[in-house]
Amino acid sequence: MPTHKPIIGLNDAFGSQAKALRRLQGNILELFETAGYEEVIPPILERPDSMNSGAGRFLADQTVVFSDPAGAGTLAIRSDMTPQIARIAATRLQHEEMLKLCYSGTVMLARPDVRGGSRQQWQTGVECLGVAGSAGDIEVMHLAARTMLAAGFDKPVLQVGHIGLLKALVAGSKHPLDVWTTRISRRSPDDLAELLATEELPDAAEEALLGMVSGVADQQWLVAHIGCINDAFDRAANELLALVNEVGGKMEGHVSVYADAAVMPRFLYHSGILFAGFADGVAHALLHGGRYDAMMSAHGRDMPATGFSCDLWALINAG
Repeated sequence: MPTHKPIIGLNDAFGSQAKALRRLQGNILELFETAGYEEVIPPILERPDSMNSGAGRFLADQTVVFSDPAGAGTLAIRSDMTPQIARIAATRLQHEEMLKLCYSGTVMLARPDVRGGSRQQWQTGVECLGVAGSAGDIEVMHLAARTMLAAGFDKPVLQVGHIGLLKALVAGSKHPLDVWTTRISRRSPDDLAELLATEELPDAAEEALLGMVSGVADQQWLVAHIGCINDAFDRAANELLALVNEVGGKMEGHVSVYADAAVMPRFLYHSGILFAGFADGVAHALLHGGRYDAMMSAHGRDMPATGFSCDLWALINAG
């Protein structure tokens, strides 16, 4: 017999919910357009190689693939739109030296981010391509802050990290990077200590990792650890400190910017600065962003890139 049971993790939206999403989507896209970002609408399906090439391979376990009955081979339902923007920039728009693009559309995860959560998201964001160094990061961070304000959140906070810090601390580890990001994201010293017991990392690196999950990895923590780990750590720490010092106090509205070495990427294609947006009364991050130069290289174009995205459903539910 046919079944009409809803698919777990996928939901219908109608009435006031649908109106709220379209209203918020319009407000945010208008904000992006005013900032000089042009909208692109990629297809919901991609070839798996395009979605998961190079640095995008970290999306593989969240990507649903299937065989196309029309004979196009194996196809993938997008789980993130940034790889699609990277593909467009490296192919259709390859002659443009600088690109400022925005997007808003449905993505589907193979499994929810959190237990009992949704597998569908209405991902909305911007990608700033061709602007190297802190200039691109700062522009995108300003736009991320304005997005939280436009969505009605009071006193937004941007916590800023750098993936280079973690890479430097776990250099030579027996475990892949995604294992470390998962443990650190839990912010549990006991969980991390369990993983460290299986490793032979330098004492200074172990101490620093435990500090990251203990909520003390702020600007003072970074300064105190420069010169104590390795050159790669120092480069990442100095880049992060310089960015936070440059941005701090220059945000519109009541927006705060803090350094936090424990900020981890949502997906592991990031190659430098990372940030997450929070607001009063909301326990989880409202948006995620950062630099992802490595993904562009994987698509055959050596182009600096940074961006951020949010899930409109998450913004509405948190508001």
